[in-house]
Amino acid sequence: MTRQRILLISLVGFLIFGALLGGKLVYQKKWVDVTVMSQSQQIPGIVSAKVVTNSGLKEMVVTTDHLTNLRQASNTLVKLAEGVPIRFMDHENEALEKLFGQIQFALQEGIARGNFTEMDKSVRAQAEKAGVQLELEMDNDAIYVLLNQGDAQLIEVIERNGLKKFLPTENE
Repeated sequence: MTRQRILLISLVGFLIFGALLGGKLVYQKKWVDVTVMSQSQQIPGIVSAKVVTNSGLKEMVVTTDHLTNLRQASNTLVKLAEGVPIRFMDHENEALEKLFGQIQFALQEGIARGNFTEMDKSVRAQAEKAGVQLELEMDNDAIYVLLNQGDAQLIEVIERNGLKKFLPTENE
């Protein structure tokens, strides 16, 4: 009789645990993801944001369309992501990729030496020479680079403190 009670209590415990775990998953998928998506779409230039699992690791994939004010959008997304790294999806072209590769020297030198005014001048001169519109901002955590040329846009957030809040941007 005691053995049957223990078996019954164990079975009921497993059923309750399964129901709670299932409820948690449904809550995360239906409510949390919807909240992240709706709040992210209020940011100008953000088409969608969703948390996905890539190679067993979670990341927030943010689809953009002519994003402006990358620093403000990034800081808002960091709050929404709650510790999940963010990956922007942009619409870069070959010319923007080439220019970004060229300005990497100035960006990395500015970070290493702390000479950000020289970095700014050098990057702006290279962008102007290439005929590309540049939006370059920074704060204590990162340098925010937006390159625009026609319909193409390259987005990159270069972290300065290694917190891994942002993953490398991918072309959509």
